[in-house]
Amino acid sequence: MPGKHYPYIARESWALIFILFVLGIVAHLFVHGLAAIIVWLFIPAWAYLYRDPERSIPAQPLAVVSPVDASVVAIEMVPNPYIEGDALRIELEMSCLDLFRIRSPIEGKVLKSWFLLPGDPLPLQQGAVGNLRISHWIQTDEGDNIVITIRKKARLSRPQCDIQTGERIGQGQRCGMVQFGAGIDIYVPPESRLEIAIGDKVKSGSQAIAQLPTHTD
Repeated sequence: MPGKHYPYIARESWALIFILFVLGIVAHLFVHGLAAIIVWLFIPAWAYLYRDPERSIPAQPLAVVSPVDASVVAIEMVPNPYIEGDALRIELEMSCLDLFRIRSPIEGKVLKSWFLLPGDPLPLQQGAVGNLRISHWIQTDEGDNIVITIRKKARLSRPQCDIQTGERIGQGQRCGMVQFGAGIDIYVPPESRLEIAIGDKVKSGSQAIAQLPTHTD
């Protein structure tokens, strides 16, 4: 959201950091100084995992930016499993140390959202899917449709998205979080021009992974 301040360490981590700090004090007073140091060492480690740096959003209205820090593991043309028509699917894989923050790949309106439990079928595809996943259909002002899917992979992962159906969201805007790794699928129009290749490492919010097709009257 424009004008909103975000601390470098995500607020989602503050409660546990406070608990670790208090536990360290308790350990120092009633157990041993070494035990307190061990507990306190978890604080910078946890803060590092929940780092949330600012990113410079590219001044390219038709750019689809990477929603996460991740590696590109697959690019393929597929039938879109959420909305009618074909799509270019870009699959990203996050490691457990990549930024937890998720950003919107494009500016537009959220037309529909899906929350699928393990074993639930995809809307337009028969058969079960794997782990829990959250998906959002975002439509640009030019009418281009993009679907972003966050797939849970790690046992401790808890994907969450803060956007709602009907909401307008900005390109590169913070919109959720997933901890300790996840699979991310971005479905873009087939005519989109790719800006990345398999094996590339991409940065959330600041790096274009595709360019949407130009519309002429």
